Amino acid sequence: MRTFTSFLMGAALLCSAATTQAQSLEFRGVKANARYDDGETSHNEYLGWDYETGKAKFKVDQGVWKLSVTADTVTSEVVYGDNLMYANSGAVYVNDTIVTVYSRESDDDATKMEFKVRWWKAADGELIREATFPKEANLESRGMSYNPVDRKVYGLFYLTDVALPVPTDELDPEDVQQGDTTDAGYALATIDLNTMEITKITPGIYYDNFVTLACAPDGRIFSMTSSGTLVEFDRTTGLIKTRTVENENGEKEEVNLYEPSGVKSQFKRQAACFDYTTGKMYWNGFVNNGMGYNDWGSYGPLSDKQWRTNRKYDTALYEVDVETGKVTLISGIENRPSLACMWIPGKDGSLPTGITAPVSKESNGVSVYNAQGMNVYNGPAAGMNLKKGMYIVNDGKSSKKIIVK
Repeated sequence: MRTFTSFLMGAALLCSAATTQAQSLEFRGVKANARYDDGETSHNEYLGWDYETGKAKFKVDQGVWKLSVTADTVTSEVVYGDNLMYANSGAVYVNDTIVTVYSRESDDDATKMEFKVRWWKAADGELIREATFPKEANLESRGMSYNPVDRKVYGLFYLTDVALPVPTDELDPEDVQQGDTTDAGYALATIDLNTMEITKITPGIYYDNFVTLACAPDGRIFSMTSSGTLVEFDRTTGLIKTRTVENENGEKEEVNLYEPSGVKSQFKRQAACFDYTTGKMYWNGFVNNGMGYNDWGSYGPLSDKQWRTNRKYDTALYEVDVETGKVTLISGIENRPSLACMWIPGKDGSLPTGITAPVSKESNGVSVYNAQGMNVYNGPAAGMNLKKGMYIVNDGKSSKKIIVK
């Protein structure tokens, strides 16, 4: 059986970011895209015929990948695949559960879009359940992440028909007359992973090209933009944190807390996460913005035919300093995977071992958490009455996962 394993030395990757030597790390993530050296975006292998089901068996690379980091080398390997594990509208990992969001045309009406959401066991890729939501659910996100401080899942969601956050008397009369009083953009929100209902925090919307979202061990919330700039959000207000500077006219103005890092990425799906043992942030981004000058001196999208030399599909693993905004290259990744979400097994904030769980003082007392990390029960183990779903049960000594069907 063929395995999809590859590596690329970081020294071979030319980029504006400096390189660094990383400790040995193992990342997991859901594949968004890839580009193999032969030009293919996927490698599927025929394994034979299943006589019991009457279907052909294939090994597919759409699924969970492993990125292994040693010194300045990153290797990639497919852990398991499932052609249904598409996440073109976002994905998140929480407590051994992966939730993928796939946007597609409705089966009932091809003129309408809908979201197909699937819940998976991260350990082996078993499909737990799936559900369909209308476009109005606004489940398109640029990243989702579990926050260990308040045990909520946050995301940057693309909202449509949002009322402009200005007083009515300040709206342009012509816009009011034509009904142009709403807009679309991104907002920080929390999401209930059981119902997939989002709760907007940001008063209004942002137009930035966000490409990730990651929550730090201390509860701070960060995003990278396609221009390679780090952004921090206020968890309470949903506003981007800023600093005051004096412009060329001597006037005070608010600007982003961080300067551009110098790394250029693309407005495509990618991911970031934290190592909860060190507090370091890691980002799976692109090595350039996909733009450049052609042979005639015109500036525009880089040629698809010359992707091997212009490297428009090349991806890399970066370390991000959340105090300075500096982005440091660890290594490029052969086969060029970009991930819809990523995490570090055993060093992720959503793991029960990373949470101080209040356990009931009663005999045989347990604390129970749902897939979102919310504490849903404290009391005797015999008194648990749980709805269908995946839960983490902590008895004060150890934690175990249960699935109620």
